[in-house]
Amino acid sequence: MAKATDRAKAGNVTVATVRRREEARQVAARLEAAGIECAIVEERLSVVTSGGRLQPANVKVQVDRSEAKRAVELLRERQGTAPIGESKSSGSRVKLRLPADGWLRTALEVGAILAAATLLAVVFFLY
Repeated sequence: MAKATDRAKAGNVTVATVRRREEARQVAARLEAAGIECAIVEERLSVVTSGGRLQPANVKVQVDRSEAKRAVELLRERQGTAPIGESKSSGSRVKLRLPADGWLRTALEVGAILAAATLLAVVFFLY
């Protein structure tokens, strides 16, 4: 990754927010391969990972305001999502993603399993 800097530049717009610096580097590399200069900005707030390491809560990839539309289209194209206003083929599957990580995600998953088990138990005992 040649040109991505570690500080925000004036007039930049965030086109991607990721959890890890490695992900931000991958996004920046895709953008730079298309000739779009970008900056990687880490938020000062940090979280402790399960391995006991401090890690920034969010890492942002920013581009110049004039390149924002092209950058977003490039990132959507690479992810396989259609641009706004266009739909994918009807044969595609939709994946449900929980808007949580760590213990909160686990708690939501356990709650969903318990709810499903309760529903099955009620149906079983009624019939």
